[in-house]
Amino acid sequence: MQIKKIKTLLTISIILTLLPYFLINDIFSFSSSWLENGPLLLLQLLSIGFITLSYLRIKVRELKLFWQFITLALLSSLISNLSFSFNLINSNLLLHDFFTLCSYFFVLLAIETKPHVNETSTNRHVSSRTAAIFFTLISFSYLVLLPIEFANNIEDKIASSQLFHLLISALIFIRLATNRYQCQGQFWCRIYNMLAIAAGAMLLGNSIDYLNNWFSISLPPYLLTLLALTPYCALITAAYYSLKPSEPSAKAPCSSTPELYLISLISCSILIHLAGIEFNLHYNIKSHLQSILITTWLGISLTLLTTIIYRKNNLEQKKQQQIDSQNSAQQELRKINQVLTNAMINSEDKAIVNVSSNAILTTSIDGTVLSANPAAVQLFQCLEREIIATRVSDFFSSDDQMHYFFDFKSNVYTLQRKDTGISIECMATRKDGTQFPVQAELQWAEREEQPLVVITFINLTARKLAEQQALDLKDKFIANISHEFRTPLTIINGILDRYLVKAQTEEEGKELKTAKRNGLRLVRMVEQLLELSRLSDNPQLTLATYRLKTLMSMPADSFMRLATQNKLSLTCEIPDNLWLDCDAQAFEKIIFNLIANAIKYTPAGGSIQVIAHSDSDNFTLDIIDTGIGIDSASQSKIFERFQRADDEKNQGVFGVGIGLSLVNELVKAHNWQINVFSEYNKGSKFSLIIPCAPAISAEKLAPTGISQSEVASLLMEPHNPVKDIRHHSQKVVLVIEDNLDMQNHIKQVIEQHHHSLLAGSGELGLTLAQEYIPDVIICDIMLTGIDGFAVLKQLKSHELTSHIPVILLTARSDLDSRLHGLHLQADEYLSKPFNHQELLTRISNLISNREKLQKRYLNKLNADLQINRKNTSFDNAAELSHSSADDVTLDNKFLEKLETVTAEVYINTDLDIVQLAAKMAMSERQLQRKIKALTGITPNNFIKEFRLKKAKVLLQNGSQIGRIALDVGFSSQTYFGRCFKEMFSCTPKQYQQQQQKNQRPLS
Repeated sequence: MQIKKIKTLLTISIILTLLPYFLINDIFSFSSSWLENGPLLLLQLLSIGFITLSYLRIKVRELKLFWQFITLALLSSLISNLSFSFNLINSNLLLHDFFTLCSYFFVLLAIETKPHVNETSTNRHVSSRTAAIFFTLISFSYLVLLPIEFANNIEDKIASSQLFHLLISALIFIRLATNRYQCQGQFWCRIYNMLAIAAGAMLLGNSIDYLNNWFSISLPPYLLTLLALTPYCALITAAYYSLKPSEPSAKAPCSSTPELYLISLISCSILIHLAGIEFNLHYNIKSHLQSILITTWLGISLTLLTTIIYRKNNLEQKKQQQIDSQNSAQQELRKINQVLTNAMINSEDKAIVNVSSNAILTTSIDGTVLSANPAAVQLFQCLEREIIATRVSDFFSSDDQMHYFFDFKSNVYTLQRKDTGISIECMATRKDGTQFPVQAELQWAEREEQPLVVITFINLTARKLAEQQALDLKDKFIANISHEFRTPLTIINGILDRYLVKAQTEEEGKELKTAKRNGLRLVRMVEQLLELSRLSDNPQLTLATYRLKTLMSMPADSFMRLATQNKLSLTCEIPDNLWLDCDAQAFEKIIFNLIANAIKYTPAGGSIQVIAHSDSDNFTLDIIDTGIGIDSASQSKIFERFQRADDEKNQGVFGVGIGLSLVNELVKAHNWQINVFSEYNKGSKFSLIIPCAPAISAEKLAPTGISQSEVASLLMEPHNPVKDIRHHSQKVVLVIEDNLDMQNHIKQVIEQHHHSLLAGSGELGLTLAQEYIPDVIICDIMLTGIDGFAVLKQLKSHELTSHIPVILLTARSDLDSRLHGLHLQADEYLSKPFNHQELLTRISNLISNREKLQKRYLNKLNADLQINRKNTSFDNAAELSHSSADDVTLDNKFLEKLETVTAEVYINTDLDIVQLAAKMAMSERQLQRKIKALTGITPNNFIKEFRLKKAKVLLQNGSQIGRIALDVGFSSQTYFGRCFKEMFSCTPKQYQQQQQKNQRPLS
């Protein structure tokens, strides 16, 4: 109630303070010094009174000290304003600055008390206080005292004084903002918000005063008055918040770094001093006193900095000594605990306290809890009285075997007969229903009155977590090593492809085909391992609605040939009206592995059926085979990783147990179900239970499948590779690859039809690309140094290499990497292992497309863009200024720069490619290949055609032909005439006469 009265009094006081000024000054337009400063003086008096009241009522020592300093600061400011209002110091700028300096001292002392920081002693802030006071004093001497004594004019003195106020107000604002960032809780936030507003208003006012020395910043009088009154209103509000009856919120931990604060002040001082000397600013005087002041400040600062570091080191040493002493005490406690444990083990209650550090329950033979130790109370998180007299089954999961242990007398008799007890891994449950794994150790204890059952609980949560982490590390290792498999598999399969083409005998070709087939199997296993790793880390699926028959068409067609080759019959019965939501590629992998396994384990003459039938909201997709079947003992583990059925008939079948594990992970990611029904020697049926999706009007096409290429790895006789009889193209291909074996392999593949350059790192590749300007670049992603993405980005952003097609050839085949590479404008993205014929074909296609693009560029744009760029350079700039932003590519910018440079030097008769390359800041090779790639002509022809087109314009004006030839850079008039006729099919004289005839007016 009292706080509300204070709040009401605060509001009325502010209104009564501000109202006279707005009524008198705006209505009657009086202009006396007292009327102008009256509201400010009244508000100062009010703020001093209110803050004094806050100081008297506050009980917190640090906060009380804070408002004590603020009160002293306001008194200093009030004395300064009273003297100014009564014209006591109007003519003495130094005295006014002195009172303001005192106010700054108290404000900085208040800030450095840091009442929001969790420290019991204020002596720890002595370093920050000392640094702030010395910095303010040095700044006052540097910017106020010395300029008043040595400055040439009154304007420099005033400007230096205003710079001092601006500098210190900025320091106050920064320190308040820093304290606001460190504080926690609404109590401190509201106080520091108001204080920051006050400092910000003071900083803004000082900034306006200082900038008025060079720029005219005129604000309405009422805005200036509001700016002057704002700090005091904010201070009153902050004091009001500190009077709240609620307890202050938790203080922030001590995170002050006075050494950084001191270094910042040193840097600021040096920067101001050097700037004044370098630019001869208004506060720079012709005296060495300023340098002496700065030197003195540096000495003081270094002394403070050394003291701070020394104290921190001592404090850290003391903390380390405390830690060492605590560790020693803990070691002693462990020894005492071990002695007590040994004594308890040898006591007569050995059965009850066998593992005393774990949770222990004693029960009767019917399962009623008789006692519980403190560890059990903590483990099950309930009171001891809540545990005693309850059934022990309440502490086990309802589906766990221990829940029913005491319900069967046979279990109790078995425990009685076993001297070593019974150990069972089970699932315990707390009172709140939380379940956790435990190891339950049951022991029989004979007593005179009645026997007891002692149950010791060992919490297995940490062990299970460690096991899961070990599995995660195993998955990560498998993923990493699978990535590493790609490079050697690429080299092996590439070499096999080359030798398959050169095979001389049928037996040699058969052996190479067998090696190639097994290489492709290894590639498929690597892909499945990587897919398993990705599903374990982040099972993200791209779901869409598809028709089941559409998704099944590609796998069914792909496996028809494999089934025929193995003398099996494969039939698919898929209704047209079944729809599902799935990731199409994941679904195809599921079907691929299920059908591939059915073919693998079905002897010749058998049959495989793929049948789908709906059942209410779900439909079932069955893959049925007449194969060897799965033993009932093995059916429970076939979906686990690296597990296969141990049947005798499986021993000769290739496989490591990855496929069905991948199927299981993909099925779980879709929230589907998969069941297996199998009878040994009769066959198996795998059933996928999938929710039905509503039909859509526009059926979505399935993405490109993987089945065709993967089925090829299972075929006994893959297609013979087609020999490529293309001639050498004389094109240059740059290969950026850090693996030497892969580098040599790609070189051997490429040099069948093209020249190759090799680079072992991304940096070297960029250098060679800019030096030789190759026709195509092949780049790996995982390079030492900068990776392939960074190389691609720099290639596409440099004007010399932006036109070169880039193929990313990498072991990273995931969709995110592929999309990222294509987003960076990669022209092709190939995964390792790759087919060398495919690589050569894609290189040839890129070169062919580049040549077609060049011809189209020359043919289509010859009349407007290319001719203008090569011949009318003075009109080209205007044309480019009207072109859209999409047209201004790196190639266009290069041609624009080339035309601009040519227009400057084309009249030089000695101009050639050497001078033009120097003007373009390029080598002759770079310039020639770049111009040839973009325009289809050589640099010399470019210069010649530029000159001829310029001459054509001059001939229209009727100038002399010999003079024109010299003006456009031809040293011989005869050569000029011959070149002109070759280009325009007429001599210069004929062209000039024709133009004069066309311009003659009709009679």
